[in-house]
Amino acid sequence: MKRALLVLAAALAFGTAGAAAAQEHDHAAHGDHAAHGQDHAAQGQEHGGEAHDAAHFATERHAEHTLRDTIAALQAGTPDYDSMVPELADAVRTQSAALTPALAALGELQTLEHIGEPAEGAHQFRATFASGQALTWSISINGENKIQGLLIQ
Repeated sequence: MKRALLVLAAALAFGTAGAAAAQEHDHAAHGDHAAHGQDHAAQGQEHGGEAHDAAHFATERHAEHTLRDTIAALQAGTPDYDSMVPELADAVRTQSAALTPALAALGELQTLEHIGEPAEGAHQFRATFASGQALTWSISINGENKIQGLLIQ
């Protein structure tokens, strides 16, 4: 990680990821983060007795869970391409040879702090890893629960 700005995944248009009114609920009772995205991979799919809609997918909490899962999968070299829009999946496939070792070298994710919303439906997080390196990640999730934008700085 030699440059201050690294774009390791595609940065697509960070547009609306659902309705402006974000619907929050507690994910603590839903188990580990790895299963979170699989538990409700489609819009409106029931999860924990609650149906999720596009507004849920735009929330900070959902973005955090999705980003944790995404970081772990990218570090392991097993990105979940089905959780991405086709353009992003293609970009990640193209960059995976450099992406996986660079992210794996950072070590385990230690903290993930929400630092802003650069656009409606897009969330920015500061990720600190075991190596001490901190990177800024931006993620945008569309109303169909697909990652439509992912930027690492």
